[in-house]
Amino acid sequence: MLPELREKAVATCRLCVFLVEVAGREETRTGCVAGIKEYGTLRKRVPRSIQALELLKRAGKEGLEGIISRGSDPGSAACGLFRPRPPDKGSPPK
Repeated sequence: MLPELREKAVATCRLCVFLVEVAGREETRTGCVAGIKEYGTLRKRVPRSIQALELLKRAGKEGLEGIISRGSDPGSAACGLFRPRPPDKGSPPK
């Protein structure tokens, strides 16, 4: 297996930069925003948390449902768009 593919094969969505918290009016869920053009191409910084209303404006109702369904299981194997999340500034190095 190629070294660059090995990292994607053993990684989970929980470690991906595209997995964000989607905050709605009543609850917060996780979702994958890799399908949104600005975030998927990294032209815009991917936030840790985003309002559902903003995603609704960008992706529409079907897009928001897709974002939530792709991020429903943070423990699943990462997809081909996996990018590791940078460490927090306040956390000690590993």
